[in-house]
Amino acid sequence: MRRSLQLTVGLVVLLMVACSRKPQQPKEEILARVGPKTISVNEFIRRAEYTLRPAYCRGDNYIHRKIVLNSLIAEKLLALEAGEDNELTRNEQFQAYLEGRKEQAMREWMFYHDFYERVKLDSAELRAAYHLLGRKYRVQYITVKDSAAIALLLRRLSEGVELDSLYRELGGLGELPSREVSWNYEEAEQILDSLFTRPLKKGQIVGPVENEDGSVTVIRIRGWTDQVVAGDIAIQQRWEDAGKLLRLRHASQSYRAFVQKLMRGKRLEFDPEVFRQMVELMRPLYLHSREEKEEAFNERFWGKRSDVSISQDFETRLAMLRQRPFFRVDGEVWTVERFEKELLRHPLVFRKRRMTVGEFSEQFRFAIADLIRDRYVTRVAYRRGYDRVNVVERNVNMWRDYLLAIYQRNRYLDSVGKKGELYKQTMAILQEYLNPYLAELRRKYQDQIEINTDAFEKIKLTRIDMFVLQKNVPFPVVVPAFPVLTTHDRLDYGRKMQGS
Repeated sequence: MRRSLQLTVGLVVLLMVACSRKPQQPKEEILARVGPKTISVNEFIRRAEYTLRPAYCRGDNYIHRKIVLNSLIAEKLLALEAGEDNELTRNEQFQAYLEGRKEQAMREWMFYHDFYERVKLDSAELRAAYHLLGRKYRVQYITVKDSAAIALLLRRLSEGVELDSLYRELGGLGELPSREVSWNYEEAEQILDSLFTRPLKKGQIVGPVENEDGSVTVIRIRGWTDQVVAGDIAIQQRWEDAGKLLRLRHASQSYRAFVQKLMRGKRLEFDPEVFRQMVELMRPLYLHSREEKEEAFNERFWGKRSDVSISQDFETRLAMLRQRPFFRVDGEVWTVERFEKELLRHPLVFRKRRMTVGEFSEQFRFAIADLIRDRYVTRVAYRRGYDRVNVVERNVNMWRDYLLAIYQRNRYLDSVGKKGELYKQTMAILQEYLNPYLAELRRKYQDQIEINTDAFEKIKLTRIDMFVLQKNVPFPVVVPAFPVLTTHDRLDYGRKMQGS
């Protein structure tokens, strides 16, 4: 008995030590420190490159880079000034949004760390991919979006019907559509994967390929030309592209197998009547344009006026359903209310981006299934400690500080009667109000600001305007909008970071 107790205690201690141990941390170079908050070199580059910068700091010259750094430091100062306990941090949507951002970052880190990084490339496969990446295909194709047309396409293909006849049967006029396809990052991943991961023959039928919007494409190879690269830089770039393509393909296959095993035996069962009512209720909301949905979100999250408000009828009907069982997962009952709260941290991701009214019910069901799948994946990520990985924590802190900075900036502008004027007369508000206010904050937190000037001097930025989005995730915007806070262009505050 005593030996059993000692063994049990020993196992508990061992588990506690294992659970408290931080998972493997990727290396980060810290560019600036503002009190307990930091900005990494990678965060600086992403915040500058992955969103649109205003004209006053859009270039790569030294002055503009200093304005970018000062703007990010200003964001941290405003977040500090806002504090950890305020109206925004107590907001349920704010808390759920950050929780959702964290869990999305955890899933992404798990894919990268547990699947992508562990891919071992075969040299022969890599050489084949290297040569294929220089190929430009001439193709003919059929793309169909309607569910009935997709079903007809798949059935007729299985019957061996020629592509030209099938095109006419589907209502096409004239010849099959044609175009050229070369390997580049602008092409859809599914198309690249179907054409550039194995040798193909002239006349070969490729597909059906399921696109991210739910449509299906069938391709016929008409021919191709091969481009030979010259020069060390171009050759190296092609080898890198080939490696990335193969790693992503193999990692995606392994990840899908992992998810399939994780979800094996789990059943998602809807209450038919509640599901029907939810479809009727949610369909108009989700079939709005993206711009309309963003306006509605702004109204609920920031209290902004929107022409697309959630109607009183919607709220009344939803309230009547909240306590009803909506679906059951693996024996666990989800009420409509629980589902509604889950949407705050995991907005639905529809497999088909453009859908008809008649297709919404099926796509709504798929989107809920994907939400549940992500919950199970997230549980695994928590068990592996990925909520404590530094890049995950940095991602959450980046979004939290951005939102807190907006909150504090708006509070200040409201106090001087200029809250609604920033985007009407940006430069005037920056120079007359925000620059002096940020100067005060720099003086207030002077002793808590450190800058890694050595690292800063090495950073180069592009002048290419980009707005980067991720595909098929609840939160597609990669980084927050650039913080329009200051035009200050000198590093005349704080101190040089020790050890930099």
